[in-house]
Amino acid sequence: MHSLQFAQISLWRTANWGVADGERAVKEAIEIARACKARGIRTVYHPLEYPLANEHASQTVDVMRRLAAAADLGIIIHDEGGVGRKRLPAEEEATFEQNLREISSFCHVSVENSFNSSDVTWFWERFAVPTSGDVSITLDIGHLELAGIDSIAFVRNMPQHLIDHTRFVHMHHHNELELRGIKDHWPLLPECREIEALKILLKRKRDVWVILELDAAEDGMRQSIELLKNL
Repeated sequence: MHSLQFAQISLWRTANWGVADGERAVKEAIEIARACKARGIRTVYHPLEYPLANEHASQTVDVMRRLAAAADLGIIIHDEGGVGRKRLPAEEEATFEQNLREISSFCHVSVENSFNSSDVTWFWERFAVPTSGDVSITLDIGHLELAGIDSIAFVRNMPQHLIDHTRFVHMHHHNELELRGIKDHWPLLPECREIEALKILLKRKRDVWVILELDAAEDGMRQSIELLKNL
């Protein structure tokens, strides 16, 4: 068992692998946050498949408003785009910006690279940096590697103002093999590229919240936690 001081609460709008989805997921996420608060555990929400720019945007804003009422450290959302990993069309870009501004008036919001890590610097510059609200960056180092990006070089060359905007870091290892149908949420390994990239980030900005995101057996979780604790 590991003593928790901080936890990420993920919830899915549409899930099909035996976890809560939809309204049930929202209610459970709020209850989990309240239970964590009672135990002195800080939390951040991580809603998945809750877009801000398409036909589900109004529903997303309503859900975010409810989560914000129970939020401690805020909400992590994903970058978004169009077909073929292209940037959002102009109308959807404006909708995303408007909804991001509204949600960030409720609570802190952090924008994670997930949809297109190869273009996320533009996305952060467009939305996370200039938005007139409480908005930061979540750097998912595992997603960089999954996208074929050298995470060590990416972090080393990241503009300082984007480093300064970074609040959360998602850590998991990319592997060409699949674990439960995915390649990028494997346990961390000593001297893996993700660990080396995190070391560089911590030299540039120490006050970040590091979140371990794994689909792993207990041994893999334990090893990953120990690797992070020793940084």
